Amino acid sequence: MLNISIVITCYREGDLLYDAISSILSQTLLPLEIIIVNDASSDRRTIEVCQELEKNSLIQVIWRQENGGSSVARDQGFAIAQGEILVPLDGDDILPSNAIELISNTFREDDRLGFVYGNYVRQDKINRQKVINPQDISLREMLRSKPLSLSSNWKLIGTTPIRKALWQSLGGYDHSFGINDLHDVEFWIRAIASGCRYQYIPSVIYVWRKYLGNNSRRVTIDSWQRIAEKYTSIYQDFGLNYRNYELMLLASKWHNDNIQIEYYSQKLRDCLFQGNYRFSTFLILLLPSFLLRVFATFMSQKR
Repeated sequence: MLNISIVITCYREGDLLYDAISSILSQTLLPLEIIIVNDASSDRRTIEVCQELEKNSLIQVIWRQENGGSSVARDQGFAIAQGEILVPLDGDDILPSNAIELISNTFREDDRLGFVYGNYVRQDKINRQKVINPQDISLREMLRSKPLSLSSNWKLIGTTPIRKALWQSLGGYDHSFGINDLHDVEFWIRAIASGCRYQYIPSVIYVWRKYLGNNSRRVTIDSWQRIAEKYTSIYQDFGLNYRNYELMLLASKWHNDNIQIEYYSQKLRDCLFQGNYRFSTFLILLLPSFLLRVFATFMSQKR
């Protein structure tokens, strides 16, 4: 039997933490431990709930002294976890009742797996939800632009179950990526690029209560620029030069940097001549800088 550790990061979730814990304690297979990382919360109710929950012998609460964001908090929880398998959970989200059993069975069937992923429920409003099937999570697929859109096609959520050995081999999250950066995307790019084995679970293993908003944030043009800058070589390796230049041109227009606008516009025109482009390439080339902020509002929270 594999030992599984649940690591919950929290900041201002308050009573929602009870929902998360209840969803774990009602599992068909209980974990070895539950670790809650309180990321230096100043929210009185969140502090009170954490104090109450740590009375349970199955639950350990880590009290961080400085707020570092979910990636820093998650790394700290992962570091002390005793389980072979790490299941991250945001404090305002929940697990379906058979999630841990499905995750455990899949890892047990293949001890070479670095991580597993499955379907998840995205609740955009209290009475509106949708089951998301991530399907193909190759970097070639997820780093491209969405059809008829300026947004990226990223579909793997940050709360993906992972073998602790893989997390250790990757050195954890890149803490230079701050709270407003795509630290989860950055981590999983490295994980997938490592060549590790992974497996899809054709069932819902996570419920993302996005409408609650505590762990949802605006995805900015600058945050994708950081990804494009760090992983230029990966974009090139997968024939996604156009997408790398698109993201850099968007950022250049956002900051009204005329020199960079001209440079990346020419790079994109070269891609057009080479047949390396999508519909988004034309949109970004033609989009005036003054209209970009209108589009940015629409693009926020889209990956």
